[in-house]
Amino acid sequence: MQNFGSNPQKISRTSILTELSNGISELGEAFAVILNDMVVQSGITNPKAEIFDVVPESWRKLAGKPDKTPLDIEKLDEEFKSSVQILAESYLLFIARETENSTGKIEYLQYEKFLMKYRFGHYDVMNRPEYIQKVKLQIKNAFNKLASHGESSGDNLIDKKDMAAFIYAISTKSKRDSNNKFLGFEINGLIKPEDYAANEHDLFEPDDNLFSVKLRVAYKILNN
Repeated sequence: MQNFGSNPQKISRTSILTELSNGISELGEAFAVILNDMVVQSGITNPKAEIFDVVPESWRKLAGKPDKTPLDIEKLDEEFKSSVQILAESYLLFIARETENSTGKIEYLQYEKFLMKYRFGHYDVMNRPEYIQKVKLQIKNAFNKLASHGESSGDNLIDKKDMAAFIYAISTKSKRDSNNKFLGFEINGLIKPEDYAANEHDLFEPDDNLFSVKLRVAYKILNN
């Protein structure tokens, strides 16, 4: 029988399992590998990359139903949000495992460590000091946007709500007007390399841009 009061490591482990109780580390790892293979450099798509489907086949079958009832639409919305939440917690759980995080809430240096390995690990950055500084600036910009879900400030931690907003934003298509203004989301549950490359480019930029707006709106949708 475990004694959770005698070992700090067990307390920490209990903490992360409570925080990310819906997370599946293997799913998070698969997502990390596929996501980070989608771009060869910021904004440029890897032509050999796979599409990632966030939703199960049952969701897609119901979405294709021609005469959906209000109950069908409500079910689609709930199941999509549930799939996003599970994937967000799974991704965070994998990041936490890779960075020895014990809370399920990622700090900047842990996020930097993770991206340097999974997003930029195939680049020869270690022998190019000028490039590594540029990369770290991009990572810092991304962290700031995710940790504050697109707002001007946050708590300097990426938690499951922040990550869910990120997943929601990248697994939906943007509706835009003739001036490229964001009007809302078209939900399809697919993360396509070309769309992700564009979103990541905006994520890495310091300014408040279209992806910042998408994060803010996604966060509000998921958290009422």
